[in-house]
Amino acid sequence: MSNGPSTRAPTSKDITHKTSWIVFITQVILVIFTAPYRRTFKLYTWKPLRDIRAADGDRKLLVARVKDWKADKYQELQSVQVAASFCAGATLATLSWSKFENPIWAADALWFSSLICSIWAVITSIQTKSILDDLPNKDQLNSSLPEIELKRMRRVILRYKKRPGINHWIMLFIWQFPSMTMSYAWCTFLSGLTVYVCTPFIRNDPWSNRSKIAITYLSVGTVGLFTYVFSSGFVYAGEKDYERSVASTRTNTNDMESALIDSTISARSAEGTRQQQPSEPNNPVEQLRNRGLLSSGTEERQDSERTKKQLLY
Repeated sequence: MSNGPSTRAPTSKDITHKTSWIVFITQVILVIFTAPYRRTFKLYTWKPLRDIRAADGDRKLLVARVKDWKADKYQELQSVQVAASFCAGATLATLSWSKFENPIWAADALWFSSLICSIWAVITSIQTKSILDDLPNKDQLNSSLPEIELKRMRRVILRYKKRPGINHWIMLFIWQFPSMTMSYAWCTFLSGLTVYVCTPFIRNDPWSNRSKIAITYLSVGTVGLFTYVFSSGFVYAGEKDYERSVASTRTNTNDMESALIDSTISARSAEGTRQQQPSEPNNPVEQLRNRGLLSSGTEERQDSERTKKQLLY
């Protein structure tokens, strides 16, 4: 008999609680890392791939979703290439500034980080386009697409056969990597520019024209930052309203379909009941005759002939 403390096996409630915390922490990390490009990540990577996963088994729906996603992804990658190229040019122009004899190292570090992010954004967007080129083109994406080609297309996009694994999440990271690096390039560029302009305040230098430039820069930058934050909040609120509207519309549609099905079943059952019951004649004379309240003309004639015969005999 053991004297040690007994260990209690984890219950389903404990596992569910632990899983909910893991999901919550994962969502928080995802929100933090995708904050600069959250809408792009959601519209062009996260939601489309989730819909493609959900369309497994529905051939027509899968082809339609892949067709729309491929066109949207092409436009996203083209925008990334333009924005990243412009950011790389701006960074190269600022790296040549040498107004300060001993500038703060953080500004140069942020600018070099911006430059490398811009370069990787352009390179990976070209590679991602090559992956999209391996998919069937717009004319081939129709209901006549062979089954083996459909499976290959789904495997290229999602990188799993039965259930999502590590390869699927790596592929999801690859699909969103160009937008991520482009967004980080602009964030690090603006951060480096802010550090560079605000160097007199960071070093507590005497008041000079550079201090006035820094105040003007911070004033304009603060207005732009608050505008960006408020617009992001309005965009997020609009997305939530749209999701609630879609969910409400879907619920109402399902309720209407259920009510229609119930009414159809009730009508059919009532029709079957009427068919099983004997039909009554619509003529009131026939109804009285069936109930024995009115005799037919043939019976009356037979009775009169029978009476005549009795009188003769």
